Amino acid sequence: INQVLPKDAIVVQETITSVPAILRHVESLQPGGYVSGLSGGLGLGMGIALGVKCAAPDKLIVSLIGDGSFNYNPVLAAFGCSQENRLPLLTVLFNNQGYLSMKMGTQQLYPQGWAMKTDTFYGSPITPRPDYAALARAFDGYGETVEDPREVRPALQRALEAVQGGRAALVDVVLGS
Repeated sequence: INQVLPKDAIVVQETITSVPAILRHVESLQPGGYVSGLSGGLGLGMGIALGVKCAAPDKLIVSLIGDGSFNYNPVLAAFGCSQENRLPLLTVLFNNQGYLSMKMGTQQLYPQGWAMKTDTFYGSPITPRPDYAALARAFDGYGETVEDPREVRPALQRALEAVQGGRAALVDVVLGS
């Protein structure tokens, strides 16, 4: 992320389990270039990113979001607002194909429980994997899914070009299968 984003970009982060990794990869941002979308609940990141874009219309706003958090957000309304009001955002989706924080909570609270014994965590997997990139395309945005780590940088560069051209972009980075 550091190698692709301009130094004056503003990152809005709404992930839970990816926070430590994200913080290691956004240290090149200027002061004021990092906003946490976490507030004790999920579903605020995209709205916060749109608000930051309104406050800083000439800056690149990047929403870093987990797939679980993304599913709590008003995604269609956010992409619609972005399109209608010409507020292009770059959304990078960290896709671990589940509500990992919920699974981890069950593991921590009930280490001897049925879920642990059977490796069955109802409600935590997000399967089959949705085509999240299609949601951006539905609003004339750019959407791409990346499964190969070597393709992350080129995908981010293509998404940045779309945002610079006035279109919202979403890069769905699949973290594992």
